[in-house]
Amino acid sequence: MQVITNKKQIGLRFLAFGLFLSSTISLADKDRISVSTGMLPTDYPPLFWIDDKKGILQKILEAISQRSVYDFKEEYYPFNRIIYKVGNGSLDLEAWTSPLWRENISSKVYFTEPFTEHCEVIVQLKDNDLKVNHPKDLQGMRLGVVQNYTFKTFEPYFQSGDVIRNNSKDDIHVLRLLMKGRNNAALMSELVARYLMKTRYPELFVTGKKFDCVPITFMFSKSTEQQGKEINTILQKLKSEGVIDQILREYR
Repeated sequence: MQVITNKKQIGLRFLAFGLFLSSTISLADKDRISVSTGMLPTDYPPLFWIDDKKGILQKILEAISQRSVYDFKEEYYPFNRIIYKVGNGSLDLEAWTSPLWRENISSKVYFTEPFTEHCEVIVQLKDNDLKVNHPKDLQGMRLGVVQNYTFKTFEPYFQSGDVIRNNSKDDIHVLRLLMKGRNNAALMSELVARYLMKTRYPELFVTGKKFDCVPITFMFSKSTEQQGKEINTILQKLKSEGVIDQILREYR
């Protein structure tokens, strides 16, 4: 009789524990906060991929999630649409940007402190002897760039026609035209250039002088400023611990 009673007691204890665990997990799920995060609708390596492969930005967001109650939900929009939606509060976050790129909406958003730097870099074929230290060094020549991007140092030379701007739809096509001799040099994100040179075009190109270096931050809508400040604290801790640099080194 005693044995039967003990079995019943054990069963009831397991049931109670199971209900407690279930309610705890449910509560934990409810306590998580979702942050809508704008990304382009196509892969942009090495920052992010749309499929299961994770890029730099996705790994940084994952590291923040592991130390906080925040989960980042990717939403895909064209470039200008992301900026507009964060500005009007219908999207929480643009996660790789700079205050210097978003001056026109700065009063409508909250920027975290910088956690890394973006630079444009000159890229040339390995056997090209042309030295580019200033836009004037490319006078009358063709410079490959990604369409719709602005390059502060070079814009006056593009507008005057002293340097011929040759647009491509993305960074890969910029390098393809350079490889075919259609451009004298290219100007592109140093991060993207080094990744593509490492994975797609080894031993073919070299990088030169850097231009227009800017701090990189997260940009939150004003409606999520408090969450942005909390995430900024974690972001800066990841930076000081070397976690962000470690992630970046994986792709260089």
